[in-house]
Amino acid sequence: MTTPTTDVRRRRAIRILVVVLAIGQPISSLVFDWLSPTTLQSGAEFSPLVPPGAWFAIWGVIIIASIAWALAQVRPSTITDTVGLRDRIALPMAVVYLCFGLWLAAASLGQENPAGLAVFAVIITAHLIAWRRVMAARAEIATWNRWERGLLLVMLGTYSGWTSMAAFLQIATVTQGTGAEIDTSWGITWQLLVLAAATGMAVVFVVVSRGSIVYGATVTYALVGVGLSTAEAGLTALWVTCVVGVSVVWASVVIIRMLDARREPRAQSTV
Repeated sequence: MTTPTTDVRRRRAIRILVVVLAIGQPISSLVFDWLSPTTLQSGAEFSPLVPPGAWFAIWGVIIIASIAWALAQVRPSTITDTVGLRDRIALPMAVVYLCFGLWLAAASLGQENPAGLAVFAVIITAHLIAWRRVMAARAEIATWNRWERGLLLVMLGTYSGWTSMAAFLQIATVTQGTGAEIDTSWGITWQLLVLAAATGMAVVFVVVSRGSIVYGATVTYALVGVGLSTAEAGLTALWVTCVVGVSVVWASVVIIRMLDARREPRAQSTV
């Protein structure tokens, strides 16, 4: 039988684990730089669907936000006798932070290593779970102070936005690694399909996050980077598809937020 004290200790332990794994992200990155037999490549010279190297600087923002959130959610004052949102998203975020290191381990064997796809599948699933729980707890979040609300949305929006697109860049990298052509009719076709699938995934996240502005902005950042690489490679159809993808994402954001705005007055009128 679980006593209230035991439950609090268990939830505190999970939150501490979140801190350890969040801090472990930059450490695993340093270990990769020191020990990996391969280096991460980027830009059109590597793959048309991989953004330029400078674009990956966003990982600095993501990791800083991750650590800041991890430290915020472990404050003693936030660990109460009742289970709250911080507890409900602790495990999904711990999984995401753990997968950061696992992906680097897979990439050390080559960016075309298909093991990276399995890691991304876990990351995307964990992010979808976290977003659903966040959206279900909007009333609770409204009672938090402004900086903590913003920190959660920035952390989750940037992390899920970048990784949900990076998963499809990994698909492209793995496909290219099998010897698939990139500048023939078939090569352009399969890359168009990858971009279309990435846009579809982005729309799913927009719906689940109820039109997160941070998520939409991060996806836009990712697709602009892809657009620059495809333009440099001279693949017009692909960078045009990136523009269409950005338009679809923001149209989805606007539609979801408008629908939610209409539902709110109706819900209030029934109270």
